[in-house]
Amino acid sequence: MQAILRGGNRVLISRSTNVYTNLALERYLAENIKHQPKTRLLLLWRNAPCVVIGRYQNPYVESDLKYLAENEIKLARRYSGGGKFSHRYKKTIKYHLFCIL
Repeated sequence: MQAILRGGNRVLISRSTNVYTNLALERYLAENIKHQPKTRLLLLWRNAPCVVIGRYQNPYVESDLKYLAENEIKLARRYSGGGKFSHRYKKTIKYHLFCIL
C-alpha cells in the first residue's frame, strides 16, 4: 500500500462492496497520503445498499432504523463530518480525490 501513496497520479478502484471496508480504506488513505508530497490519488468504490452518516449526526434522527434492520441495509458512520448518503447498489459510485501538492 505504501507504494501507492508515493508521488504521482494514481487511480485506485476498490473491488469491495462492503461499506465498512471502503470507509476504512478511505480513512487509511486520507491519514497516510498527507505525508506524501506531489501525490494525487482518485479512489473509486461502490457499496451494497447502505446509509452513511457523518461524524456528528444522530442515526435516530437521520435514518429509519427499523426499516434498515428489516431490509438488511447497513448503517455506517464516516470519520469526517458531512451529511447523510444513501447508497443504492449499482446506481451509486462514490469517489474521493486526495491531492497533496
